Amino acid sequence: MKNRIKIKALVGALDLQADVTFSDEMIIISGENGAGKTTLLRCLAGLETARGHMLVKQQLWLDSAADFVLPTQIRHIGCVWPDAALLPWLTAEKNITLGIDQVDDSWLNLLAERLEITALMQRKPHMLSTGEAQRVALVRAIYRKPSALLLDEPFSAQAPAIRQRLRAVLKAVQVELNIPVIMVSHDREDAEMLADQHWRMREGRLLTQAFETSVNRKLQA
Repeated sequence: MKNRIKIKALVGALDLQADVTFSDEMIIISGENGAGKTTLLRCLAGLETARGHMLVKQQLWLDSAADFVLPTQIRHIGCVWPDAALLPWLTAEKNITLGIDQVDDSWLNLLAERLEITALMQRKPHMLSTGEAQRVALVRAIYRKPSALLLDEPFSAQAPAIRQRLRAVLKAVQVELNIPVIMVSHDREDAEMLADQHWRMREGRLLTQAFETSVNRKLQA
């Protein structure tokens, strides 16, 4: 079953409209500042009021006709926002596993290794660089094996070499978990290397483009 988003939202001066169908694939959103990229992610996360219909992974998130809105915490999504939002009194590891009754150490250690934070796990946020905190937040989003990932510039603080490695890791995770990953990015290489669909936001309107990427070609080879 395809995932479907058909929503409208008025957030401040922004009149957002999106009508799109997508599979469990990698989607990059680009556009000028103020075009509505982050607002769209926040609507998908249930953090902004929207009207319309959202169906993701066969789970109904929104149906305005039935006056139904699924609460954010039940959507089972992983999110990374521009602010890593780590709790300052907890270690990186505790930030990742907060609220988990039974920690899956093998999965946690694998993610920590793949996203290059193994040496950071016992550090508190004030001991992390911005890029390190961003990678911890990304592990936290992936660790719970969510039904979808919503990522707002998740590589923005990474050095170019690390960013290149993280692209490959993120694509591999998307394939392994078989989930949609919707990622805002201003970096053209993110779209060129990752996108199965490229969504462009312009003045609150969503435009889409599907194309084959070098990563997909490599995975399919």
